[in-house]
Amino acid sequence: MTIAIIGGTGFLGTAVAHRLIARGHDVLAIARGREPVDLPAGARFAQADRMDTSAITQLLREHKAEAVVDIFTLSLRNTQPVLDAVAQIGCRYVLVSSTDVYSNYEGLLKKGSPAIRPEPATEDSPLRNLRYPYRGNSRRPKGVEDDLFEDYDKIPIEDAARADSRFPSTILRLPMIFGPLDKQHRFAWTIHNAANRPFAIDERVADWLNSYGYIDDMADALALAATHPAAAGRTYNAAQPTDKTVRQWAETILRTMGLDPEIVILPPDANAIMADRASASDLRYPLTLDSTRIRAELGFTELLTEREALERTIVWELSKS
Repeated sequence: MTIAIIGGTGFLGTAVAHRLIARGHDVLAIARGREPVDLPAGARFAQADRMDTSAITQLLREHKAEAVVDIFTLSLRNTQPVLDAVAQIGCRYVLVSSTDVYSNYEGLLKKGSPAIRPEPATEDSPLRNLRYPYRGNSRRPKGVEDDLFEDYDKIPIEDAARADSRFPSTILRLPMIFGPLDKQHRFAWTIHNAANRPFAIDERVADWLNSYGYIDDMADALALAATHPAAAGRTYNAAQPTDKTVRQWAETILRTMGLDPEIVILPPDANAIMADRASASDLRYPLTLDSTRIRAELGFTELLTEREALERTIVWELSKS
């Protein structure tokens, strides 16, 4: 199969290209060309703006794309042009969605008071009532223009893709992704403070649960979503099979670094690690995902052990010091 990746030269897009090539597929990476292009051998690159429906359509038709993996979906405004291009071709559309569609995220942001759901979210769990969660919120992912995040919301994009009868769609809801080249530096809070003795964590965040996924594993989940016959028309969560609290992640990462995890939990006024997150969030709300469906239906499983994934992440993160 030929798979087009829109936004295919960044952190996640490049990893998806690697996994598709490894699975024997042809890859066309489409991007504006503002980032360095370092694709696996055999992958092709084409420069185009995702807002240009005509250009995207022409590329999909020229390369006979059978599926599109859409990475940089921030709002319906920046995604509808891609949906319209896919509709003209009729190939499968794979939407990269997020754990932030679920109702717990609304409570976590202190934007509402939904019922706290302690169990990992399944694909059928309630979604946020709140729309556009980053409006008026200064805690935004790095590396993206602020104006794009004013209209950020995956839920309207999911609705639009699911409702469009001109093409089959697959929705993949991803957790926080860690690994080499991660611009968000998900585990830097432990890795770069590993020498602290004791390692002090804010008491408000110590027991908070959150799902993660290693970059290669999440890329492989997207490769499956684009190519597996059973995935058309389905919605999936992808994440590691078990979740850890912040305290448990710190312990695991420090042990992986060969250190003794001497951890203490301190009150809010101590300004310990993650105090800023604790002040900005209502951490009664976990952000966890149940990935049973994608494992059962598509055979998804991790490519590396957790230790191997963390070792690679630690080596890369320390190289940025």
